[in-house]
Amino acid sequence: KHYRKAAAAAAAERERERFARGSRMMALRQVAARRALVRAAGATRAFGGYSQPPLSQGEGGKQGLIADDTEQATGREREELKAFAEGKHYFNRQPVQMEKGQGTFQNPVMVPSELHERIVGVIPKGQDGPLWFVVGSDKVHYVPEVDLHFKLYNPYK
Repeated sequence: KHYRKAAAAAAAERERERFARGSRMMALRQVAARRALVRAAGATRAFGGYSQPPLSQGEGGKQGLIADDTEQATGREREELKAFAEGKHYFNRQPVQMEKGQGTFQNPVMVPSELHERIVGVIPKGQDGPLWFVVGSDKVHYVPEVDLHFKLYNPYK
C-alpha cells in the first residue's frame, strides 16, 4: 500500500517537473523570439533615449603578461582613456559655478548638457556627501534641501 502511494507521488512529482521544465523552455523561446524581432527591426544600442557609439574594444592583454587598463578597457572607459592619451577630456568634470542671484525659479542655475537629462550632485553646507538628482531638459528642477532651482541648457546650440 505504501509502495503504491510513494510511486504515485513520485510520478506526480516527475510530471510537475516536466511541466515546469516545459514552461521554462517556452519562456526562453519567447525571449529569444523577441530579441530576434528587435534585431530584425534594425534596432541600435540605446541608453537614456539616445544612440550609443559603436562598441569600442581593444585587442586585450598579451599572452603571459598582465594587461593594463588601456588594453582591457571597453566602451566609454576606453574612449576616455584614448582621449586622455591625446591630452583631451572625454567627460566634462568641471563644476558648475553659481553666480550671485542664481538659483531662483526665474534665474535657475544653468547646467550644461547635450542630452535631455543629466545627473547632478550638490554638496550642502555642513554635509559630507553630495545630494544627487536628475535634471531634465523640459522644466526647471527644484531641490528643497538646498532651496535652489536648476535647468539644463545645451552649450552647443
